[in-house]
Amino acid sequence: MKRIAVTTLISLLSLMSCGGSEPDQDASLQGAEEVKIVSLVPVDSIGIEIGDSLYVMGAMEGLAYCPDGNIAVLDCSRSCVRIYSPEGLYLRQISKKGNGPGELQDAAFLSISEDGHLFMSGEGSEILGLHQFDYATGEWLGSEQSFGSPPTCLEGAEGSSYVRKDLKFDTSTGEPQILVSVSKYEYGSEEPLETYIEDTVPFDPSDMAGMIELVWFGYDIAADFNGNVYIAPRSTEEAVVMVYGPDGNEINRLELDLEPVLRTEEELEIEKYILESKAAIMGDDFPGLEPDPYKPLIRGIEIDGEGNLWVLRGGPIVPTFDVFDAAGDQLFTAVVEGNPPDGGSWRFFIDSHGILAYADDPACGYQKIYMLELQQ
Repeated sequence: MKRIAVTTLISLLSLMSCGGSEPDQDASLQGAEEVKIVSLVPVDSIGIEIGDSLYVMGAMEGLAYCPDGNIAVLDCSRSCVRIYSPEGLYLRQISKKGNGPGELQDAAFLSISEDGHLFMSGEGSEILGLHQFDYATGEWLGSEQSFGSPPTCLEGAEGSSYVRKDLKFDTSTGEPQILVSVSKYEYGSEEPLETYIEDTVPFDPSDMAGMIELVWFGYDIAADFNGNVYIAPRSTEEAVVMVYGPDGNEINRLELDLEPVLRTEEELEIEKYILESKAAIMGDDFPGLEPDPYKPLIRGIEIDGEGNLWVLRGGPIVPTFDVFDAAGDQLFTAVVEGNPPDGGSWRFFIDSHGILAYADDPACGYQKIYMLELQQ
């Protein structure tokens, strides 16, 4: 079985080697007294524990609104994308588990461009790489083979373009290292339209938790349909969002005043479980994964229909966003209502159609898609 990202790096290295405490919610919002605080309220959900299999979510690894407002869900366990109406009604399925043309085995990332090109990354169509479909018809448009790691952290952008992160293994300096890039591509293009980030990370086989984090996260990415791209390093040391214009040049930089927060013992166990789940999706078992004791300062960014930037703080247990306008001025802070017990593992998708979320480690024991609304 082909395996993605970290496995590829491990196998390459093996060839070479043959010679604190959690603050309460009020404390986490200190310094924001002059900023309006609003509630994000879950108003509906899709997903059941047992019963009709069309509504049992399996293992979600991607979520997006479609151009027509429907909801696309990448179900890793079934190797398909399910389409639901905004009201939660199952409509249809794109792809299925298999080895034939347009079929998937281990897709783990999903994005949909403005014009409805659907991109997934992982193993499928008998190759490891990027797989492209037409959302409207479900037609498979082809696959792009990756010689090494497939692209990760996909984000739909304007027209038929999308943003992705690429990892490449490099030994040219004599020491194994990972070349990391974040670029925008267009459907059918082999070369990037723009490259925003080029970085080098030492490959440390003793820190497999860090390597898995780099594969699945590394950078949080968002894109709007006006050509702008937003990138935040997944860091425990700096809270910064870089904004790039349509020409690829940096046009703004937001630096948030956030303090590092230690994970509790319970949170370390949850994070360890999530990392082990990510490793299992890649087809590997890495015993003894030890998460970073500190939470990332930022663990998600999104762009809403008005062009506002939503920055998900990494510290609070309850999901908390700082929301900024296009000029970088803070508009308000949004906090999910109800103190969800699994809030620390919630993942979000926000655009002009609304706000979606699901938990990587659901407290109820099964995954659901939550629809949320702002309560002003």
